[in-house]
Amino acid sequence: MMKIVFLGTPEFAVPSLKMLSSTKNIEILTVVTQPDKAVGRKQILTAPPIKTAALDLGLPIIQPKNKQSLIKSLKDLKADFFVVIAFGMILPKEILEIPEYGCINVHASLLPKYRGASPIQESLLNGDKETGITIIKIDEELDHGDIFFIKRVPIETSDTLDILSHRLAEVSSIVLPLVLHDIMNRTLSPLPQIHKNATFCRKIYKEDGKINLALKTAKEVSDMIKAYTPWPSVYTSFNGKKIQILETAISTENLSPGKFILENNILKIGTKKGSLLPKIVQLEGKKPMDIKSFINGYKQFVK
Repeated sequence: MMKIVFLGTPEFAVPSLKMLSSTKNIEILTVVTQPDKAVGRKQILTAPPIKTAALDLGLPIIQPKNKQSLIKSLKDLKADFFVVIAFGMILPKEILEIPEYGCINVHASLLPKYRGASPIQESLLNGDKETGITIIKIDEELDHGDIFFIKRVPIETSDTLDILSHRLAEVSSIVLPLVLHDIMNRTLSPLPQIHKNATFCRKIYKEDGKINLALKTAKEVSDMIKAYTPWPSVYTSFNGKKIQILETAISTENLSPGKFILENNILKIGTKKGSLLPKIVQLEGKKPMDIKSFINGYKQFVK
């Protein structure tokens, strides 16, 4: 029986937790996730998706407030693996040395490309043609450990953050139990990353969604929308108010950057190169609306 401690927080980690919990000869000793957080304008205390999934599965849960309390909770567990998927905390050496076969991480990029907090968003921002998941043995540096397994996944032109995240999460859940068994059976050995090829991505902030249409091309804005919807969203100003662009097509037609033009009942927004043809927008204080509804309601402001 393989004994696992699972450390994760967001929705991306849920399919792997469910798969491991339903796999024969695997026992999940406990699930570790971040504390509940206040969410939204009303600051409602909300459990992380992994906590909700663990409760549904009847698994024990730990929500440490800091590294010291985490170490105290884990050091006496007789685990074969700690499996870490988007947990949200860099683990110290003291934790890495606890499980017999080490701490294993699933990262949503083709390492060493896109080490860091936002690899899926980064692949969409850069218009990449493929991404994937990498399973590594964690060391003390960020996404730096030796590689056990890589699975490449194509990026489709219709992919958004939600769609691509879901596909990568499902791929991870399928291959993870197989990789863990191969590691435990010593039929799979890790290889070092080529560290000179490493690239990094950072944590995303709300202000990252604000676009300067004079500096961004239509293609770049379209890629931002794929990467930043639903959060932090991509937005600019319209008639003195914030307007989010939730879905758009693009055109090679060049207009003055930031100019909103209505032509043949089609809304066009100028950028550095090319123009945006929004399909769904959300004006500050309003609900999302298709472009036809927006045009009907605000035609007097679009020239």
